[in-house]
Amino acid sequence: MMKLSTHILFFLCILLGLHATANAQMRPILKHRAGVPPFAILKTIMETNLSPATPPALANAKMANQAPYITWLADSDARVEPRFILPAGSGLIYTVRNLANQIVNSRGAIDYGVRYLHTPVLLITGNTDSEALTILLTNHDDLPTAIQADLDHLFLPARDAAQGKKKEKLPLAKKVQTLMEKNIDHQVDRAMKLYQDRIRVSRLVIIGAVLDIANQYGRGKNKLLIININGERRDSALGRLPITKGLRPELKKFLGRKPASR
Repeated sequence: MMKLSTHILFFLCILLGLHATANAQMRPILKHRAGVPPFAILKTIMETNLSPATPPALANAKMANQAPYITWLADSDARVEPRFILPAGSGLIYTVRNLANQIVNSRGAIDYGVRYLHTPVLLITGNTDSEALTILLTNHDDLPTAIQADLDHLFLPARDAAQGKKKEKLPLAKKVQTLMEKNIDHQVDRAMKLYQDRIRVSRLVIIGAVLDIANQYGRGKNKLLIININGERRDSALGRLPITKGLRPELKKFLGRKPASR
């Protein structure tokens, strides 16, 4: 009787194992486009600056499923358009937008792009002439409570921006620009803590950039300027990173936050 029970138990275990295997095989697996390194993605992003009407397309860019190259966190400003990042209609950008491009306000959506869609690039952009940052600096207390709550998360970059320029009397546009840069750096730092496991194994690159819709940096209206890569924010070092080392000189002029000579 004992021997029979043992055999029955053995066969039940086999059946359960087969059932579990079958279920695992039946689960849908998200397909991802492989073989495109972050360097190639960054190069194409920057090529868009040179030829915004017809930027070069990425290889195999036709979308058969949702497998984008970039998770893009951007401000909700209507003037900010995906065509400034990659060719229009490429379908290669998974976009997350909120007031002042803040991770804390869209954490789940960003996690989805980085951890489920496995995008190799997390691009965080702020923009010049930011309405959200302008009202934060000038009209915060008169805003509806919900908008105030969203903008209140910016207290750390706002504090850093104020301390860095506290001895200078700056025009509002310059204050907004300074806060925008501080906020981009702050969001990159937050992202690096959240996704350090993927950065450590070279599965993710975090890029902080300015979309200069007002041409405050003098390198052209609507140009994208890379100011932070995985926490490196020094202009002098950005062009020497492994991901940027091979870029052509005409692309490297879009690295760094220092305004162009006029």
